[in-house]
Amino acid sequence: MPASLSSKEEVLARLLEIFRQHGFEGASLADLSQATGLGRSSLYHYFPGGKDEMVTSVLLHLDGLLEKALYAPLQTMASPKKKLEVMLAVLNDFYEGGAKACLLERLCASAGRSVIRGPLRRSFDVWLTAFETLGVDGGIPRAEARSRAEDALARIEGALVVVAGTGKKDVFARALDDLRVTLLAKRLRER
Repeated sequence: MPASLSSKEEVLARLLEIFRQHGFEGASLADLSQATGLGRSSLYHYFPGGKDEMVTSVLLHLDGLLEKALYAPLQTMASPKKKLEVMLAVLNDFYEGGAKACLLERLCASAGRSVIRGPLRRSFDVWLTAFETLGVDGGIPRAEARSRAEDALARIEGALVVVAGTGKKDVFARALDDLRVTLLAKRLRER
């Protein structure tokens, strides 16, 4: 069992990894306790609402990480292409080149749980809005930028699922490479 953690940020980071690996239903209190080094009573001290509060807190924590990582490049004076490069590099690092599963994808199976549905939707919207904003900054009309953002997110999430199933990380790398070309293209090839 790891040493007991003192900061809530550390606890949330460890819980994120457990939910990322096991999903909501698969993450037992024993797993969560072992990962954080906190006994069950200490976990309930941090999260009186139990596992439901843990997962919603983890999603809020993820939103903060994504906002910092995806929105920080948008605040710079760099070109849209450079901003996209930074955003994709952050995502590549976060998912370790496709080796790590996506927490959002793992939690989608539990989206029927009302406690998860709203925070999950909000987390997806953080991604979509960042990519949409980038597209608008790159001269893409807002409706098209939103559509491309949705396609980009589907491409990333789909690639992570394929990597999880096949172990072929190059699928994730190709998805990111494709986004470098298509997300900000002035005119997409005919479909």
